[in-house]
Amino acid sequence: MEVKVERTGKTEEINFNGKANELLTLLGINSEEVLVIVNGELIALDHKITDKDKVEILSVISGG
Repeated sequence: MEVKVERTGKTEEINFNGKANELLTLLGINSEEVLVIVNGELIALDHKITDKDKVEILSVISGG
């Protein structure tokens, strides 16, 4: 699958089948700091993703 991490600007190809939160753990990314977009749609962290998906990991920005 193609995984693009907004924070680092990197796009990489990895082999992965599992839940989004497991992918974040594999990549060393805190799930509370990002949104996961799969094939253009925002998904829940327990959503299953496969090698056929295109994944974007976007940083959550908050301010006050």
